[in-house]
Amino acid sequence: MKYRVIVHKRAAKYLQSLSAVQKDRIKQAIKKLEDGIDNVADIKQMAGDWKGYYRTRVGGVRIIFWIERELKTIYVDHIGHRGDIYKKK
Repeated sequence: MKYRVIVHKRAAKYLQSLSAVQKDRIKQAIKKLEDGIDNVADIKQMAGDWKGYYRTRVGGVRIIFWIERELKTIYVDHIGHRGDIYKKK
């Protein structure tokens, strides 16, 4: 069951600012999301203001996304450093 992954332009912009090595690692993590979140380690459901979102870690960077299960689509809304990312919503 493949999911379509859509990356928001603010997340893509942050991704472009990273080094080539970091960029590749994050792109690989996003690619894994296509197979659904059950097969990806270290995905946490978020709470509070971020209720309904999920996050996964790639080193010190967090990828925050939500899922539209009926459409089999994952929306990556934010990518950022762990110290800054949770302040953006």
